[in-house]
Amino acid sequence: MSMEVYEKIGENLNSIVKIKNYRVAPLYPKGKPGTNDKSVREFRLQLINKNDDTSQAVIDHLKMQLRKDTSLESVTFNSISPNSSKFPSYSFTFSGLKFDIIIARGANAGEKFEVRTVKTLDTYFKTRTDNETSEVVNMMSESYAPFANAEIVGAVQRTGSTKKEGVPIDKLGAIIGDIILTDNQGGEWYISLKDINGNTFSSYSGAASLFDREGNLQPNSAGATFLKTFGVDLNKVQAGFDERGNINKVRPKLAVPRANAREIEKIFNRAWGMNYFYVRRMRTGWKVFWLGKTKLDKLSQNIKIDDIRYPSSKSKQITILCSNTVEDYVIELRNSKAGEYPNDTKFKVKK
Repeated sequence: MSMEVYEKIGENLNSIVKIKNYRVAPLYPKGKPGTNDKSVREFRLQLINKNDDTSQAVIDHLKMQLRKDTSLESVTFNSISPNSSKFPSYSFTFSGLKFDIIIARGANAGEKFEVRTVKTLDTYFKTRTDNETSEVVNMMSESYAPFANAEIVGAVQRTGSTKKEGVPIDKLGAIIGDIILTDNQGGEWYISLKDINGNTFSSYSGAASLFDREGNLQPNSAGATFLKTFGVDLNKVQAGFDERGNINKVRPKLAVPRANAREIEKIFNRAWGMNYFYVRRMRTGWKVFWLGKTKLDKLSQNIKIDDIRYPSSKSKQITILCSNTVEDYVIELRNSKAGEYPNDTKFKVKK
């Protein structure tokens, strides 16, 4: 199917959903290959006004519009899209090709906090009013002297890909940052903004490869390699899920590795990235620092494993507790789609 046809489909979708405060994501007006299933053409619908969640209205509207279109086959509503970790979708077949129309919902508390903060920052740099924003900006200036000398002229939300794969560590600030500040020389400064509940600082790929469809752990997968780096006993991981599923199989005994401090440091280097401001709202005040090489070393080096919690009849999550003198960390491997086996890895700070 040609790009012109995909573009026409995008235009038709826009004409259907605009009345319900939705549009096709401007970054991909012609859709794109499915995030998880590459045989599917994925179109992502986004709210126009993110603070007015009309997702249920557009779901109902699309149901009526898609099912009355006789050129579409196998129109199906998915409570969780096969190409998303949290959003619903409609899938159908058109001219022999499969499509997945994802319906992104309204902004969560963290996203709303981000939108408000961007507006506040942009106003502050134009008027220099607002004491709380002044406090944050002063903390940023104190944490990184070159920023103190920059004349900031605007603030916008960052859009685009959040994939870290293949990006050099010193360039990850542009991927991790939620907010871009622009100075009068055209320079860009990135802020990773967290609200009071924002203890997650990174995701990590590979968890979905840990098990096959039958629940057999794959010892040479990316997910297993990740766990072995932290000294996780894969036998206990398999046993925990077998217990949950009442699976009685004789499993091969796998060697239990020691934690690899050098590789753990590399993993945390990529998880944190560098060359951006970390700004988090705390219960009292703010936590602000510039994440340059010196700070990255402090956050990533000399990490020890404190505890490993394995899946059991009561939990399907693999949890690694680790720390150094600077931070206490929690790493969680879980299923973000309410399934059984892990498909997602999250890095969190406890402080």
